[in-house]
Amino acid sequence: ITQHFSAWGGIYGSILVGFTILYMLTILIWERKDKKRYIGLSSTDALTGVLNRRAFRADVEHELRKKEPGIFLFIDVDNFKSYNDTYGHSNGDLCLKYFAQTMQECFPKDSILGRYGGDEFVAYLKNVKPETVYACMESFQKKISHFTLSTGEVVELSASAGGVIFPEQGEDFVSLCKNADAVLYDIKQNGKATFKMK
Repeated sequence: ITQHFSAWGGIYGSILVGFTILYMLTILIWERKDKKRYIGLSSTDALTGVLNRRAFRADVEHELRKKEPGIFLFIDVDNFKSYNDTYGHSNGDLCLKYFAQTMQECFPKDSILGRYGGDEFVAYLKNVKPETVYACMESFQKKISHFTLSTGEVVELSASAGGVIFPEQGEDFVSLCKNADAVLYDIKQNGKATFKMK
């Protein structure tokens, strides 16, 4: 009898071990999927789909370590607060989405694009000349100038942007950000709706 129960115990034990291993493997697979999903969400701005500030900085700093030339841009939606107050926050969100979408259309495909916060966007364009960036910004301004609201009403949008060159006008992310923001501030104090480089 003892031998009989020992045999069955061995069989049940083996089955239990098998189910345990299968259960643990299932948990590991789901954890990996959740981790990938979390990483995607944590690097992307939920509203616009471009990189959030943290992910943008990480990508730009990775690019800067290559020591290859590039141009850093700080871009701001002109008069966004009054636009938001006039047409409502849902149309304000629509505006920001359109802004980011148009950046993706007008800038080179390998550009690093992000939302810095609120109505501020940032971009890092790799291995381009200033004249190329001016052409991109001109195309961008034209595309955003006539924006259709959810109601069908067409409104005018414009952007102010300041740019600096790596490494001549900033050797790291902080200095590039600071110098581009200073150029942007000067533009916003003197008429808006334009792009300049330091």
